[in-house]
Amino acid sequence: SDEEEEKIVAEGEEEEGEEVTDLSNSDVCTKYQEAAKIVNLTLEGLVGQCIPGAKILDLCEFGHTVMEAQAAKLYTKKVDGKLVDRGVAFPICISVNDVVCNHSPLPTEETKPLKAGDIVKIDLGCHFDGYIAVAAHTLVVKENPDDESPPVDPELGNVAVAAYNAMLVAASMIAAGKNNKDVTASVERVAKAYNVTPISSVRM
Repeated sequence: SDEEEEKIVAEGEEEEGEEVTDLSNSDVCTKYQEAAKIVNLTLEGLVGQCIPGAKILDLCEFGHTVMEAQAAKLYTKKVDGKLVDRGVAFPICISVNDVVCNHSPLPTEETKPLKAGDIVKIDLGCHFDGYIAVAAHTLVVKENPDDESPPVDPELGNVAVAAYNAMLVAASMIAAGKNNKDVTASVERVAKAYNVTPISSVRM
């Protein structure tokens, strides 16, 4: 009937007007990829800066500057009269030893400089138009940057291997039809196998 045809046409127009925000949209895919490139570049620079005497605030400011400068080079044309929002999506966090994560100090905070043997966790994130790439890395500060990796305490080594394998298993569990509980359960199984305990209520 005429009414049914009009309904179909209206629904088609509505679908055409909806913005595709998943990876089937090549523009979205590119924004994720470019954000990831900047995150990896920034992370590489931060790892090289984690040396004895380095200040946490200086490291955070260095990472922030690199991310913003690199992001500013892309998507410079205005869309509908506005520049595409881009840059830091998650602040540079440098968490040392017993500080688990998300430590991004204020300029007024006093923190101890890094020393050889410190365990440093780095978190950061970049975005283009709200499409975010994040990364995290854990390292042990060397006495000298050119030294080989220092001997690691067996307990720390066990935790590091457990965390790495838990990441691999969790990543493999992220699929259509799965939920957060499935991923959490897989991490807990890996932790149990290594006789370590997952940290609860940690958000990035």
